[in-house]
Order: sequence, then structure tokens, then C-alpha cells
Amino acid sequence: MAGSFVYGGSGLSTIDGKGRCTIPSELRSTVEISSNGNVVCLARHPDLPCLMGFGTAERDRLATDLDKQWDYAQQRGEQFDRQVAGGPIASSLMEIGFEASGRFVMPPMLRHFGKLEGQAFFHGNITNFYIWNPSILLRQEADFEMQKEIAEYFLAEAERKRK
Repeated sequence: MAGSFVYGGSGLSTIDGKGRCTIPSELRSTVEISSNGNVVCLARHPDLPCLMGFGTAERDRLATDLDKQWDYAQQRGEQFDRQVAGGPIASSLMEIGFEASGRFVMPPMLRHFGKLEGQAFFHGNITNFYIWNPSILLRQEADFEMQKEIAEYFLAEAERKRK
């Protein structure tokens, strides 16, 4: 599938005892379009204590990018190991079907790597989206001030609705 997709928007989802949670509608529509269906790709983020998600078109673009890097390295006479370069994301990458409502079951391994318990904060990051344990996001020291403020908003709204 050609084209660019912008993952924008944020939302908070609960995670029940069976691992069920829901992709927020703003992100869900982009996942549906970029996957040409109800499939989301989720993986452990290679550098942050969260998960990352995207549609199958982005997954395919990542593979194409690795091939381009390999071709470029070959042209320069350098070594490039595609398996090592793609390993940080590919080793935990899972394709997961979701219902029209956005509900899906988060696999236990991904819940473990994302340290997800009870709640998941989703936020768009243009080419993908992140899924954070809100308490872990709120403890991040740098570079996440806007995301933290948005997460605090959703947490306060969820608390207000519980009362």
C-alpha cells in the first residue's frame, strides 16, 4: 500500500485481566487505512520503556528501508547486517487483529515489555504511535512534557467519570 499515514491523537484505555484494551478512534482509523483492514502491528520500542504501533504499510516500509540501507552499504563497500539492524523491532513485532470498536487482546509478552498494567496511554507520533503505562510516562524526565500533560488530562477525566 503506497502513501504516507499520519498517526495523530491520543487516548487512554483500560486493560482488563485478559489483556483486552481498545485503540483510540483517532489512531484506529489510521491503522485501518494503513493496514487495509483491522490489523495493528505492535512491538517493543527499541529505546523507550513503551510499545510502538503502526499499520502493515509502515511494517512494509521498515523492511524496504532496511533493504535500501543494505544496498547503500554495498555501494560503499561496507558491511551491513539486515538481521541485526532490524532485530530490535522485529524480535517483538506482532500483528494483532482488532474488532471494529478497536478492541484487541494485548499479548502477555508485549504487556510485559511495555510494563502495562490496568491502563494504556496511546499517543500518535506521526509515523507510528506509542503505548505507555501512564505512570511510567509521567516519570520520564525529558522530551515528553506535552505527552505527559495530555496523559494527565485523560487520567483526570477517567477519575472524574469514576466518581
